[in-house]
Parts: sequence; structure tokens; C-alpha cells
Amino acid sequence: MAAVDFYKVEFSAETVDDARLILDQLLVAQLVTGGQFVEAPARFMWKGNVVDLNYVVATSFTTSDHLDEISALIEKVSSEEVPVVTF
Repeated sequence: MAAVDFYKVEFSAETVDDARLILDQLLVAQLVTGGQFVEAPARFMWKGNVVDLNYVVATSFTTSDHLDEISALIEKVSSEEVPVVTF
């Protein structure tokens, strides 16, 4: 039997409501174990301008079997033009 690696998953969202929607979809698909949200002020360079906004990062855990599915689902569901997903 092949070894399964475990990963911490973090993804971005523009609002807590967006983060909840994404996490709910991941949970229904049984791709992650659950999650928590951290909302904080942030500053980004976006399209040549410095932008200030509140930013949400959601954290969860998964296995190596689900990495591609998680990335694809987040890209599909997220309202962000460029959602950030890290493992």
C-alpha cells in the first residue's frame, strides 16, 4: 500500500462569506477535514496600484490524493480573479 502524505491547505478569499462557500464545497466533496478563517487588513500591488482591503485566509488539512481536485474546485468557486492556494 502506498504511503499517504498529509498537507495543510490554505486558500484566499475576499470575504468570510466567500471563504465559507469555498470551504463548504470542499467539505461536501470530502476533500478537506474542516477549516478556520483569519481575516485581517492587507495591502497588495494589483494592476499597477496599491490596494488596501480586508483579506481572508482559510486553513484546513487534506491528503496528497486531493491536491489537484482542491485547486480546481477553489479556482471554480472563488470570486477572486486569482485565488491563492498553498499546500
